[in-house]
Amino acid sequence: MKIIQATFYIKNEKREDFLKDVLPLIQSARLEEGCLKYHLYESIEEKNQFVMVENWENQEAINRHNENPLLKQLFANLKEYVEKPTDLTISNKED
Repeated sequence: MKIIQATFYIKNEKREDFLKDVLPLIQSARLEEGCLKYHLYESIEEKNQFVMVENWENQEAINRHNENPLLKQLFANLKEYVEKPTDLTISNKED
């Protein structure tokens, strides 16, 4: 299993735009073949800090997900939304 964790630091004035892009993406991703888990969490300590946690069966599932038009839309708009660069971690979990 592949685990992706992305931490987004969103500008306060772009919060609603970010959520408009990300919520449909979450719904779509959960229906994709190979998606085991896809959740967005907001920090209770840092307003507008969001953590996306994704679990995928394998790299092939991630590769297919990377072609999702909603993901591409989020990536295209992300530079307008963020205060600082996104922290991204990808790891493997052996069964």
